[in-house]
Amino acid sequence: MTLNLDNDTLDADYHALRQRMVGEIKLDRVRFALMHGNGNTILVVDTDLSGLSESDIDGALARALCRSFTAIRVDGISFLSMTRRHVRMTYFEGDGMHSQMCGNALRCSTRYCVERNYISPAEDFIATDDGLKWVSAANDRIRVALGHGREFRRLEEDRWFVFSGLPHLVLDVGDLDAVDVRTRGAALRFDHQLCLRLNHPEGLHVDFAQRHGDRVAIRTYEPGTEDETLACGTGVGGTAYIAHRAWGMPFPIKVTTLGGDMTVEENDHGLVISGTTGYLFDAIDR
Repeated sequence: MTLNLDNDTLDADYHALRQRMVGEIKLDRVRFALMHGNGNTILVVDTDLSGLSESDIDGALARALCRSFTAIRVDGISFLSMTRRHVRMTYFEGDGMHSQMCGNALRCSTRYCVERNYISPAEDFIATDDGLKWVSAANDRIRVALGHGREFRRLEEDRWFVFSGLPHLVLDVGDLDAVDVRTRGAALRFDHQLCLRLNHPEGLHVDFAQRHGDRVAIRTYEPGTEDETLACGTGVGGTAYIAHRAWGMPFPIKVTTLGGDMTVEENDHGLVISGTTGYLFDAIDR
């Protein structure tokens, strides 16, 4: 897909960012790439090139970097660091809220790491706060495993719950275009009793899904962004898991998002998602 960007505004955002500080950190030292996975915009920060320590990485820094851009909404940020055995991804939503995982951030991070020769293109693992995740760029196709679907529950006739790296509530709807995702999604994401019932007081991602033969179309409300996003990787994986387990659809399953089509397979490492990735702005070597 193509995202319409005003490159002059993006350049201005970047130069303004370089003049700012967060605590003792001068932002002109931060090396990052602004990427997207099916339209889900992710800042990928190379912490080693940026000279950032583990203690530097927090919600305040994440929020300041994401909110520095006016040319486009930045949905989240992936801080990548090298450890003794694996690259590690630490993820925050655009508002600075920490999340243990993000499927599209993992896809963007995988592409970045392969192109920088940080990981093997055939297959490798990236460490996240939801555990090690299998990743691959074999045959120039970025594929990442979210882990196995967990905590599956049918809640009502038209809704299910699954943990696919993040907690997801999936609703089967008849007319996806008619859904007010922002209003209905927010009501369910902040439903305190429902969150406690599902043992996820931090809140829920909410996916509205409509079946179309052998594929599924979804729209997702995401915490942290507190709005609809063009694509949600864990939402795509979680909805495909529901489609397979509750609706009998065989893998691989095509899932259509506002940001285009994605594919969900299953292997020994769990639910595997793939789709498009791209660069919107590269400030790694500037």
